[in-house]
Amino acid sequence: MKAASRVLDPVSRAYGAKDAWTAFWQDPVQSRCVAGSPEIQQRLASHWGSFAASLAPGTRVLDLGCGAGAVARELLAARRDLQITGVDFARVPLTIHPQVDLLSDTPMESLPFVEASFGAVVSQFGYEYSQVERTAREVAPVLAAEARLSFLVHHADSSIVAGNRSRLAALQAFLARPMRTAFCAADAAAFSVQMATLLGSHPQDSLIVELAKSLPTRLDRAQAERIAIWNAIEDALAPERCLAGALNACCVAAADIDEWVAPLRGFCDLQPIAVLREPNGDPIAWNLTGLRTRTSA
Repeated sequence: MKAASRVLDPVSRAYGAKDAWTAFWQDPVQSRCVAGSPEIQQRLASHWGSFAASLAPGTRVLDLGCGAGAVARELLAARRDLQITGVDFARVPLTIHPQVDLLSDTPMESLPFVEASFGAVVSQFGYEYSQVERTAREVAPVLAAEARLSFLVHHADSSIVAGNRSRLAALQAFLARPMRTAFCAADAAAFSVQMATLLGSHPQDSLIVELAKSLPTRLDRAQAERIAIWNAIEDALAPERCLAGALNACCVAAADIDEWVAPLRGFCDLQPIAVLREPNGDPIAWNLTGLRTRTSA
C-alpha cells in the first residue's frame, strides 16, 4: 500500500529550515532563545548590557538572525535610545518589541540596506547558521566606519550543544528504520527491545520516556491506524530534528575557530577571540568583537 511504503522508507522527507524556524518562533514559549540554565541566560544578558553601554547615543544596530528578539530586549533594557533593526529568514512574529524594526523572511545573505546604515551589528546564535562568507560580504557595506561588531556563536563544547547532541541522537534512534518497522508491523517484542535500548541510552529524555509509555498501548490498532500514528509523530518531530541537526552542524570547535572567523577579518578588526563562560568555567559561546575597518572586504 502507498501509506505503508511511505512509512517504511527512511525519514528523509525534506523539512525546510525556514519552516522549522518559523514553527519554533511561533511557539510563545520561545519568546527568548532557549539557552539552558538561568546562569547562562544571566551571562548572555550581562554581555549585551555591557555591549549596549559601549555604543554611542542613538546608535542604529543591526541584529542578524534576531528570532524573537532576545538580544534586542537586552540592548533596549540597558539603552532605550538605541535603534534596532532585526532580520531573520524565518517568518517571525511581528510583535517582538515595539522599538524594533523587524524584517522577517529576510536572509542574512541578502540584506536590503544602503551603505553605512548601521553603527553596530550583533548576533546571538544566528550568524553561524548562515552561509558565513556570503553574510560577511553583505554585512560589510551596510556598516559605517568603525561600527562595532559583537557576535555570540555556538561553542562546540558548550552544555547547550551537548544537550542538543543528546536530543538529536535520541530523535535519530527513535525515528530509525528498526523502530519504525517494529511499530508499524505490530511486532511487540522487537518494539519493546528497541525502546528499552533507547531508554537505556537516554533515560532523562522526557520525550523518549513519554513515547515508551504511550506507544506500546497502540500496537493493537489496525495497521492503517498504526501507520497514521507513526506518520503523525514523524511530522511532529520534523522541525525539532531539523533544528537539532542544524545546530550540530553549525557549532564551531576550538580547532576551527581561527579559520572560521576569516570572513569577518576581511572587513573587521577583531579583538582576540574570547569565550563567554558559565560560572563553573564551561564554555557557552565564542565571543567575537571588533570594529569595522574603513576598507571593504
